[in-house]
Amino acid sequence: MSELCIHELQLNQCSHCKQPPNGINKIVYITAGGTSFHNIPYCATLKSGQDEAEALGLETHPINPIGWAEAFNSRKACRHCCPGFQKKN
Repeated sequence: MSELCIHELQLNQCSHCKQPPNGINKIVYITAGGTSFHNIPYCATLKSGQDEAEALGLETHPINPIGWAEAFNSRKACRHCCPGFQKKN
């Protein structure tokens, strides 16, 4: 019998409880205007995106922590702070 998580799903099926893929942290960081998720909130690529938006007079958004599974489905991994990770389609 498989163990159930706190969400009453099998551990390997629950996107909130299962382990992230190698190279991805359990908590990642996003902004509302970005297209990538980041392993660290002080990522150089994340900062440069914020700086570019500000220089163009665009709105900058707060950097928010989020569970990896929530970000994983709608965003790509940052090439800078998630090196070598390739999302399989």
